[in-house]
Amino acid sequence: MLSVRMKCLSRFFLLVLTALVSISGFAQDPSANHDPVYGYDALLYNGKIYYFTPGPKTSGTPFLSDEFDTRGSVTVRDVTYPGLNINYDIYNQQVILKYTDAIGSSKLIEISQAWLKSFVMNGSLYEFYLRADSTKRIYQVFGSGKYRVLYYQRKDLEIDNTSSSGRRYFSEIQKESYVQINDQLHKYKNSGSFIKAFSKTQQDLIKTYIRRHNVDVRKANTFIMTDLINYCNTLAGL
Repeated sequence: MLSVRMKCLSRFFLLVLTALVSISGFAQDPSANHDPVYGYDALLYNGKIYYFTPGPKTSGTPFLSDEFDTRGSVTVRDVTYPGLNINYDIYNQQVILKYTDAIGSSKLIEISQAWLKSFVMNGSLYEFYLRADSTKRIYQVFGSGKYRVLYYQRKDLEIDNTSSSGRRYFSEIQKESYVQINDQLHKYKNSGSFIKAFSKTQQDLIKTYIRRHNVDVRKANTFIMTDLINYCNTLAGL
């Protein structure tokens, strides 16, 4: 009988020890930005808990990406943090970080805009831009140089007029297009207004490029617009 009890106790303590080791290993699975001595980097993990519920009858998503676990990077105070699970809440104009805390719980926080400079999602660069009225906007950015193309994107929360139940839905992405020249934003809606944003000496050359390459700035993809603005940068000295 004593032998049986000892065996049972041995098995019990073995199970307890195994469970403790498993929990310890899970809890010590930190993210790439977790320091074992100083904890989570306060520069990055200093935002508010993200909590946004548009309502049970709302369809669509406020986010840029349907898949939340999009790997990207953010730059805060000139420090870049790669390999993060982030998403862009276009409706609320917030960058949301998903991470696992020290006890293994999944968390969503709004990355503080106080020092957030830029972020990259799906290979696209987004930057915060301070406007003349001192408000900040998030823009998707193309090109690097004196001239750049910027897209401001938004989503609206609409009421479904075809339903009597008051259902709401998030709209498709709405876009405003700008050319940035000498830190000034010039809005454009077509090729004509795009060309007019540049100096007289550059306009004919840009018009020729657009016609030769059949560029429609209203519908052109990111690669075509990047090529166009990079060409415009070759004319910066004219």
